[in-house]
Amino acid sequence: MKKILVLMGILSFFGCGAKNLTPQETELVNSLDLNIELIRELKNETKSELIQLPAIDQETADILDEFYNGIQSSSSEEKANSIVKKLKEKFRAKGYLIFAFTGEDDSKSIGVIKGTNDLDILRYRRTDGINHDYENDDIVAKISEWNDKFGLTVIGCGRDWLELEFKKLPTDLDAFSEEVYEFCPDSVDQGVGEIENLKLLIKEMNGIWLWWD
Repeated sequence: MKKILVLMGILSFFGCGAKNLTPQETELVNSLDLNIELIRELKNETKSELIQLPAIDQETADILDEFYNGIQSSSSEEKANSIVKKLKEKFRAKGYLIFAFTGEDDSKSIGVIKGTNDLDILRYRRTDGINHDYENDDIVAKISEWNDKFGLTVIGCGRDWLELEFKKLPTDLDAFSEEVYEFCPDSVDQGVGEIENLKLLIKEMNGIWLWWD
């Protein structure tokens, strides 16, 4: 009788942990040694299939036909950011980074990797501004500088774009907006049109969206 109760407890534990995941998804999450409760919560939000994150070529930033130790689940453009913002700190507290992510076809997904430093998201995706002579190390260095000053959260990224949220809004938005324009001219020239509009957008977003065309 005791053995039966123990077995039922084990089955109950795994059944609860894998609730809403397919057997294949449960096997994938376990094989990657990821927190199944967190991944289950991600799927509850996206209602989409879980697949393994692709590996990224460290030199070219191309997506490879290989895999990285992480999970992704597709999401609509509208929902992705709100899901990331909702789950960000809970995931970080347990040693995971969650972020919006675009692949080669520009479809939006939500990715999860192990870690607590948001800069590792940019390092994973190898985000760059190569058309403006910025390599991934340059992007990481600038975002790290801003993080030291204001505190930043990486909401999402792709090969040539990233979105940040401030923990502390820059006090001198005029100077900061000029700095952003120097670092990422497309944010104005192909975006809001004027520095003043960029300043207003930063304040409205409590963050910044950057891309290098």
